[in-house]
Amino acid sequence: MFKFFKEKKQRLLRFLFGTFSFTALMFAFQACYGMPEQTIEAAIQGRVTDMETNEPVEGLQVTSSIVGLVDTTDQNGHFADPMGKRALYEWDEYYFTVTDIDGAEHGLYETMDTSIRAMDLTQPLQLKVKKVSDAQ
Repeated sequence: MFKFFKEKKQRLLRFLFGTFSFTALMFAFQACYGMPEQTIEAAIQGRVTDMETNEPVEGLQVTSSIVGLVDTTDQNGHFADPMGKRALYEWDEYYFTVTDIDGAEHGLYETMDTSIRAMDLTQPLQLKVKKVSDAQ
């Protein structure tokens, strides 16, 4: 009779130990790696303007670490990713580069690099570039 209760007690203790060990392991995993990141839907689009005059700048190439080449700015300084919305991790940072590719046609502008959080990509970007010289 005592053997029966002893075996039941051992099984119960093994079950409890296993359950608490698994729970402790899950807490340790979450503490080390955190909760899974949330994704958001964001469209990569915006406008590039001159830093001093606030006028739109045409003919600049916008690239990002998300998709590579995004677009070339139009006469109103607008650019947009042709793929539309993308799923991005909300706390990640993405890098953007604006490069003058048309030479002096619309004036020479410095290359501009910036990093932007994905959460800030839910609104159109406002990028400003510095003019080096006027158009010829």
